[in-house]
Amino acid sequence: MHLGNSATKDLTRSVKLAREISGLAFGVYIGELPQGRESAFARHAQLPAAESAILVAVDPDARTIDIVTGKEAHISLDDRSCDFATLAFVSCANAGDIVGGVREALIVMAEHARAPKVYNLDEPS
Repeated sequence: MHLGNSATKDLTRSVKLAREISGLAFGVYIGELPQGRESAFARHAQLPAAESAILVAVDPDARTIDIVTGKEAHISLDDRSCDFATLAFVSCANAGDIVGGVREALIVMAEHARAPKVYNLDEPS
């Protein structure tokens, strides 16, 4: 699948925003995944610092999405959060907007992985 310039820029912005929100590294692959989830795992392994990265892999022809998290990333982003991201993707993809679906999935995962704010509750001495 060939993405236009606009779609590529949109995905690049979304990946950067997801990283800013969560502090995690994200990657996106849209294309053929001949062995399904195994292909997604292989693509994830190619990411820099794969242990702390998340890959959203979409095969438009097979109509599948796979979210692969590294061991360190999985600490902040559990399976349930990835399931929510998948649902966000599917709702857009069913309307024919794969790029929008990936964008929504990235934001859902980033929001779920966001570190909680820590407030200092100690009174000054």
